[in-house]
Amino acid sequence: MIFILLTVFSLLAINFGNGLIVRNILKIETRSFVLISFLGMMGITMFETILAFFFPLGSMIELIFITIGLLGIIWFLKSERLSLSNFKFNFWFYFFSLVILFSASFSPYLFDHQSYYVPTISYLKEFGFVKGISNLDLLLGQTSFWHIYQAGFSHFVDPFLKINAYLSILFLIYIYERKQYFLLIFLPIFLLFVQQPSPDLPILILTLIVVNESINKQESPIILYLALFAFCIKPIVFWLPLFVILNFVYQHKFNFKVLIPIVIFGSLSVVKNLWLFGFPIFPVSFVDFNLPWKPSQEILTYSSQIGLMKTYDMKYSYQQVIEFNFFDKIYHWFTIGYKSVLNVGIIVSLMIISIFTIREKNKFYYLLLICIILKTILIISFSAQYRFFIDVYLIAIFLIFKNISENNSVTIAVCLSVFISVIFTFPGFLQQFNIGKRLSDFSWSQIYKPKVSSVMNFNSDYQIGNFKFDVPKYPFEKDFFPSINIYDLKLYDYYGVFPQQMGNDYKDGLYQRKLTAEEKIQLKKIITETENYQP
Repeated sequence: MIFILLTVFSLLAINFGNGLIVRNILKIETRSFVLISFLGMMGITMFETILAFFFPLGSMIELIFITIGLLGIIWFLKSERLSLSNFKFNFWFYFFSLVILFSASFSPYLFDHQSYYVPTISYLKEFGFVKGISNLDLLLGQTSFWHIYQAGFSHFVDPFLKINAYLSILFLIYIYERKQYFLLIFLPIFLLFVQQPSPDLPILILTLIVVNESINKQESPIILYLALFAFCIKPIVFWLPLFVILNFVYQHKFNFKVLIPIVIFGSLSVVKNLWLFGFPIFPVSFVDFNLPWKPSQEILTYSSQIGLMKTYDMKYSYQQVIEFNFFDKIYHWFTIGYKSVLNVGIIVSLMIISIFTIREKNKFYYLLLICIILKTILIISFSAQYRFFIDVYLIAIFLIFKNISENNSVTIAVCLSVFISVIFTFPGFLQQFNIGKRLSDFSWSQIYKPKVSSVMNFNSDYQIGNFKFDVPKYPFEKDFFPSINIYDLKLYDYYGVFPQQMGNDYKDGLYQRKLTAEEKIQLKKIITETENYQP
């Protein structure tokens, strides 16, 4: 917890210092500590994204942004007054901060941590952007802006990848800064994300801030930047910048200057996707420029099939799913097991938002409802997984509780936070029901240093064609670059393709080509050896 606290204090200073510089460059009028900090994160991420095309996101880049942040703080102390002086933190602020630090000190438990988050951050630290990296692992072609930001501070400031703990405390500061205490009820939900650098947390927090600022008609120039930043972190919240733009039009605040950040953010996101994935929008193979490093059509087809099967929690084969009629799709979506409750929650959330819209008879709510329905229709057409609708759940909860009193908010937040903390401390109860397998018990060493996932990698130095790679002993752990797990090995074997280097260095790019007869035999041998591992 002590190490995480140091990370939090460091990032509070660095992001605020960089944010002051960004605020002055953009000529934005705000004295909000939190919104300025988000401007700092946004500015740092944009520059890191540009730098990643040319350089690894190494320690030197981290030192540069640390230095800029400190210079921004020095300038601030000489010329401005801190907005935080307008309010005081009470006992509950420190209580929730402690709960966040405590929850963050546990080891990461999401499968995505070892299979997506860590591999992405690792390759960015070592190489920067690798052209066509989706040919090694389609997930790496996603490379969220949140992991780009995290990679830049993973050497000194945040070596344990606990950036989401900082983000949760920043949101807590926002609650007290704006005196919007009903938002405390979201903190227990965020405790589920603070152990790992999940990009879900920043988009949830940014969504809440943008909607809250919009309802209260505050900070209108900044909310577009925050909405666009959220979109770059995870494009499934495309509805958020759309909502902000439509709200600007409704309030007659839209002008051509608004198009500048849209073009900048959009262009950077598209170029990044083209470089890493080969198509403008991940993971859709839409608008084909026929780039030589785009993934093979077989892998893209497989990815879309898996997305469709995940709609039904992998309970049915692809062939079964495509044979469903309209009523079969609805029936099976609501009867796939305990996760069907979450699918019902999507419909309930949409109904709640609709009821508020009808009751309030305000164009603000109509615009909100239209954008969320548009998002729902688009996501369902690709892959109706409940995890793509977490922001919809939050908007419904936001509307239900936005008028709740401070005392009730604190009571609910405290009870739920304590409950979740107890689960983290004693996970055995959940594990009896085959839930939370990767949760670990509390140990006293967490007081000063967070737990980390134990990694046992079998560094085997295999080579097929001109591509050298390692095979992880555990299927979901791909900490070292480049690694190919057993599932991807079998996938490449099935489709008869394999990654290859475009030059002498990984940085030159990767592409996929057909395997020769000899290479197919070699790959089958590697798969057999890997299957013989006994974790």
